[in-house]
Amino acid sequence: MSIKSIKQNLPGLFFCFSFAIIILFVFHNFNIKLIDTLLTGLLVGIFIKNINFLPDLSIIDKGAKFAGKHILEFSVMLMGASIFLPDLFENGIELFLVIVLGIIGSMIISYVIGYRLLRLDKKLSTLVGVGNSICGNSAVAVIAPVIGASSNQIASAIGISAILGASQIILLPLLVPAFGLGDYQYGVVAGLSVYAVAQVVAASSIVSPISANVATVVKLTRVILLAPLVLFLRFFYKSETSNNKTNISESILKFLPWFVLGFIILAILRSTEIIDNQLGLNIRSVAKFLFIISMIAIGLSVDLKEIIKVGPKVALTIIFIIAFMIILGIMSSNFLT
Repeated sequence: MSIKSIKQNLPGLFFCFSFAIIILFVFHNFNIKLIDTLLTGLLVGIFIKNINFLPDLSIIDKGAKFAGKHILEFSVMLMGASIFLPDLFENGIELFLVIVLGIIGSMIISYVIGYRLLRLDKKLSTLVGVGNSICGNSAVAVIAPVIGASSNQIASAIGISAILGASQIILLPLLVPAFGLGDYQYGVVAGLSVYAVAQVVAASSIVSPISANVATVVKLTRVILLAPLVLFLRFFYKSETSNNKTNISESILKFLPWFVLGFIILAILRSTEIIDNQLGLNIRSVAKFLFIISMIAIGLSVDLKEIIKVGPKVALTIIFIIAFMIILGIMSSNFLT
């Protein structure tokens, strides 16, 4: 990168960095739980872009685009350091298989309902499926650069999913008396169906500490499964755009961008404990901060009119996914107890 390019990027990078610091400060001092920092960063960027908060955004445009792409990709790579693959089977193969079935089913529903029936863009339907089957906003942020999703698609998937996920905190506990669910059973249902980690904790803690523990374990297993899903979606989207005449001996590394390869390497280092748990958590914290910067930058290029246009279709797709996860959780929890 040339000196001139660095100077052009600095105003936008400083702008996004400054707002990210403010967001972290507010969340740290006011102990905010119902909304996460990534969504807040995205909303701040969207607000500034669409409410004419600043008279001229051109001075920060180049740096914001850099943050929305390159810093986002670097953040994805760092997330690998917190993925401990041996945890996948720690809580029993039966529960693990239920979680895998939930993820696969959610992705299929997102494809069939969102893409085929409602005619959402394929990348947007993929983000909706990933966010609601894995770990919410972080999963959307990780997958977006892997499949080449646009800022509007990222904002649609995160914004609408987060709203519906927050409603589950209030509505999901009503399933306990309606279906006579025990603490363990409800924990499985909440862990499978609720959008974000913080929302899972909130929705399950209302019922009991046991429900909260079970729900958290299920949710974190979904988070770990982000690693193989990243690989699958990368190959899926790459194979769609690849020329059929590609030499079969072509290196597999050409299918893996640098940040996905870095993600895999860091996940292996964490899983073999070369990166210990504390270091992994510290790296994840750095990644989360960089994600906030990226989300602000992405928000600065979002057109609210485009979000409103696809909103009902995205919401309907999410509702089908949530319903599937709840039904799967209720049915499977009877066999897991």
